[in-house]
Amino acid sequence: MASGPSILIAEDYPEFRAGLLALLEPLALNCIAVSNGKLAIDVLSDLAQELSLLITDMDMPVNTGWDVIEACRAHRADLPIIMQTGEARYTYVKRRAEEFGIVLIDKLDVDALLVPAVRSALALT
Repeated sequence: MASGPSILIAEDYPEFRAGLLALLEPLALNCIAVSNGKLAIDVLSDLAQELSLLITDMDMPVNTGWDVIEACRAHRADLPIIMQTGEARYTYVKRRAEEFGIVLIDKLDVDALLVPAVRSALALT
């Protein structure tokens, strides 16, 4: 098990979730990966669980990424958030991400942008 900061990853597609975990593996993070928004909200609401970052998809079953972000802001107001979605190019998505103060990454750019965004959010060198 990794010994670095704990991060929550909410992504419903198993293959994409595995890809996110593979990208982050060199950072030696403790990744908690869940397959839907409800499970992410459950982790966020368990304040005994230490978390340093949330990475969420936008469209997921049970609860959306927006629901997850709202729960995060309710339970962990200062937790940095990265949303990765295939809909990042849409104005309403960009606007809502700005309103929440989160980093928005298009799924097509995850390979290039996720690790730098995580490093920045966690102040890793």
